[in-house]
Amino acid sequence: MAVAKKEKRGDKPFAKSAFIFELDNLALGLRRVRFETLAGILKEQSIELLPAHFSRHCLHPSPMNYMEGFLKAMNAKKLKPEKVVERLMAAQAAHVEKATPLKGGGLVKWMDAALARGAGLACVSMQPQEVANEAAAKLELERWNVQVFSALPMASEKKYPRADHWLRMAKALDRHAKRCLVAVTSMTTAKTALAAMMNVLAVPDEFTEYQDFCGANLVCADLQKVNPNEFFEQISF
Repeated sequence: MAVAKKEKRGDKPFAKSAFIFELDNLALGLRRVRFETLAGILKEQSIELLPAHFSRHCLHPSPMNYMEGFLKAMNAKKLKPEKVVERLMAAQAAHVEKATPLKGGGLVKWMDAALARGAGLACVSMQPQEVANEAAAKLELERWNVQVFSALPMASEKKYPRADHWLRMAKALDRHAKRCLVAVTSMTTAKTALAAMMNVLAVPDEFTEYQDFCGANLVCADLQKVNPNEFFEQISF
């Protein structure tokens, strides 16, 4: 009886795919850190910050882009934008410093499935490359051979992200955009990834759950509840 030739992983279709996710908001939960920090700062001025306020003004990855308008909207006249941003970044850095290895959860489940298929893995951060690398190391993302990208200085632009930003990342990974699946947490990142012809897995949080993720391949607030392999088959990942 003839023995079938074993197919090399690199020859499989999904070896040409890539799974990309947000390091800051999806893996580290920095959006919640920013909300709690801003809430504490405003409380010092006897001002209450509600999730709706934060969602309306504070979703851009660069706080300097929204801080002046945000403080004006909150009537926080005594606070200086640059000082608030400084405290915000300090709180974020402290959170990253305390990060621990990922042991389980929905993201781990999806990374495991993508790696088992031979796909490339990457994450994108709005932090400097050195800080992003440190955060990835603390989460032990090297277990999945995750390539870490810093979006700076592009993330400081008012119109970030754009489709071309995603396309640059696909090129750096040596993957065609249509073979990339990106896990994002906001409408803006989802829309621009779709414009780049990428597959989109929307994972909204409490601050973005109201947003319109129309066009995404899947919208799922809890990645534990979805079988990644079944989804991969649907999109030919």
